[in-house]
Amino acid sequence: MSDDASTDKAAAPAKATSRSGGKSSSRRGGSKTGSRSSGSSSSSSSSARNRGALSGSSALASALRELVTGIEEQVTAITALSGQVDDHVNALNDLRAEATSRLLHLDDLRAAAEDVNLSAFLDTSIQPQLPQVEEEFPERIYGG
Repeated sequence: MSDDASTDKAAAPAKATSRSGGKSSSRRGGSKTGSRSSGSSSSSSSSARNRGALSGSSALASALRELVTGIEEQVTAITALSGQVDDHVNALNDLRAEATSRLLHLDDLRAAAEDVNLSAFLDTSIQPQLPQVEEEFPERIYGG
């Protein structure tokens, strides 16, 4: 029993020393070091945050500028395309007016023809050919 008691007593002071020495030094050292470094790191951290906020703000501003520039480019392109569509529609309207005028002249010729064979020929030949391409009117452009 004396061996057990001596090992318990010897072990107990060693544990107490290691508890108080190890933990208190780590607490004291950690808190002092932590408070010193948190003071300096908080100032460097806040300046890093400021730099981060500034770089974040400038990145956001740059991204917004790029977005606005892209929108302006698209609007300019759409406006140019609308101008081209207007030009083509004007040309198409002119061609339709010319076709109508020619058909009206052929109608006058048909009315003036007294021969039955000539009238039959004009009836079959005066039939205008309709456009073969279907026009598309996208909803987004025309009321969508």
